[in-house]
Amino acid sequence: MSRVGKLPVNVPDNIKVSVDKNIITFDNGKVKKTYQISSGVKAEFADKQIKLSAIDKNVPDISMFVGMDRSNVKNIVAGLQTAFKTILEINGVGYKASVDKAVLSLTLGYSHEILYALPNGITAAFEKPNLIIISGDDKVLVGQVAAEIISFRKPEPYKGKGVKVFGKKILRKEGKKK
Repeated sequence: MSRVGKLPVNVPDNIKVSVDKNIITFDNGKVKKTYQISSGVKAEFADKQIKLSAIDKNVPDISMFVGMDRSNVKNIVAGLQTAFKTILEINGVGYKASVDKAVLSLTLGYSHEILYALPNGITAAFEKPNLIIISGDDKVLVGQVAAEIISFRKPEPYKGKGVKVFGKKILRKEGKKK
């Protein structure tokens, strides 16, 4: 069986959990989330811990699904406790961003302004003029939004202009020599 899948997921006191066949429901008072576990995997909730195991251990690749479901459940519990966040850095002359309600407007050197509608559950904030903080309770959705914003203007290797994850090193190239 999967080494990750064997470990139980600890649930804090402020999150209510209910298991109904293959659907796990999480509720922290503000947000209610459901997760459907894979077929062939059973979930048990006891003593503030969720334990996942295979129904039939002879099925090939079932431990892979147990480990995946356990990781997804752990991420849901962690997201309901504290929000996941990703910090993006914008480099370039005239490059800037602003947010109005749930619409992120980016000026990234194109002839037009890019408008990006933030999905439900995702918020964007600005620490400095060139730092965007994307936060939300869904780890996958935060990563997807960050990847889509980066795809509007990827960092180029000569001057480093573009949008990148804060603190990430980009491979820099040397320009022409005379």
